[in-house]
Amino acid sequence: MFITKTENLEIILIMSERVLKMGYDTTELNKNSRRDSLRPVPNQNRIFGMTTYITLWISSMVVIQLFMIGQSFLPPVGNLNIIQAALVTIISAFIIGIFFVVNSKPGMVHGIPFIVQARLPFGYHGARIVSLIRVIPAIFWYGIGSWIGASAINYVTQTIWGYSNIWLYFILFQVLQTIIGYFGIKSIKWFDSLLSVVVLGFLGYIVYQLISVGNINMATSWNTAPDWGMPFFAAITASVGILITAAINNGDLSRYLKNDAKHNWVGHIVGIVPMFIIMLAIGVLSAAATGIWDPVQALVSVIPNPAVAVAMMIFIVVAQFTSNLTINIEPPALVLMEIFNLKWGHSVIIVGILSIVTFPWLLITSSSFSTFIAFYSAFLGPLLGILISDYYFVRRQKVNIDAMYENTVKYSWLGLGSLFIGGIIGVIFLPISWMVSLPISTFLYWAGCTYIPTFKNRVSEEQNRVKLG
Repeated sequence: MFITKTENLEIILIMSERVLKMGYDTTELNKNSRRDSLRPVPNQNRIFGMTTYITLWISSMVVIQLFMIGQSFLPPVGNLNIIQAALVTIISAFIIGIFFVVNSKPGMVHGIPFIVQARLPFGYHGARIVSLIRVIPAIFWYGIGSWIGASAINYVTQTIWGYSNIWLYFILFQVLQTIIGYFGIKSIKWFDSLLSVVVLGFLGYIVYQLISVGNINMATSWNTAPDWGMPFFAAITASVGILITAAINNGDLSRYLKNDAKHNWVGHIVGIVPMFIIMLAIGVLSAAATGIWDPVQALVSVIPNPAVAVAMMIFIVVAQFTSNLTINIEPPALVLMEIFNLKWGHSVIIVGILSIVTFPWLLITSSSFSTFIAFYSAFLGPLLGILISDYYFVRRQKVNIDAMYENTVKYSWLGLGSLFIGGIIGVIFLPISWMVSLPISTFLYWAGCTYIPTFKNRVSEEQNRVKLG
């Protein structure tokens, strides 16, 4: 007796319905989840409303790396004055907000994660290749964020109590973050959401202290001769480059957001854009007020007494936990789970180990820190552009969900080729990498799907399947 493909799909749907009736959600990420949890999340099983989604992002946006980029705008590290730095901050925030809104829609509407979304433009196995382009920087940033947090603890304990052991703090950081991430999406949701109030309170205090301390020195930063050439655009490239990674795979989170257009717009514009501006602005104010590039020393230098220093240490620890959980732990763990069918909990542990062997203590002190951001942005820009081009311009937001879970097209050489060409051009223009590479790959992919018969026919067949239901 043979079971047809249609009958097989019907069996899967019936079993899914029975599982849901029994009170289980197979698409929820928990410690035992495997590859099958990447199926579309039904709207009734979405765990984020607008409020919890916004608070999740408020906590997650305390990205110390953004603070460091803001510090690099002004002399002696950068070549911008305060007016230019403010413009860079606003322009970058607008761009990153649009990227999040546009590329989060497929996840929210269809309930699919990034690696599944990438299967249409890159093929079933090709999506795994491009997902590595996204998750490798995340693993690096995971390590960097943990090292910054450990440095903060070490600096404060050494200053107040004379005790220093940065390696102990670093390992403790990794262990605690792994434990929280191990239990899945709900653990991440509540940890980040509940701490958003604490995060906002401390950020307000930091801004107040920086302005108070910097009143005398701030004026000197206005007198820098403006350079509206490459340094200005390179600053925008670096600022957006920090979070372009998260914009690419945000379907991993938006698939758990209640399907409502205003949730997408308001959730990202309110949750991400103001916090993005605040973190860059704090970096700019810090550079102008203290002249110190090290983020931990710059923050601690404006603290009036040991009690506040301890509170600041707690804040930096919380900040790194929240941003790492959302932006740097979940994406690579999800990809490992999909490629190797590992349990979610085991994937989180592996990601934690990998982040240690990236040697963040060397990278963060390297003079090539900004070059590192620009280099990976050269390929991430094309990846984001192709995802947007495929969903909005080629398929016009009408996608065949079943096709995303079929291993019929293993590699799409048009998608992979467009990404490679755009990325190489981005490397050539490294200071403004994604600014150049994103539009080039977006156009190449659209043109290929529109004018090359093989790819044009493939898209037409898939669109016909969508119309037939």
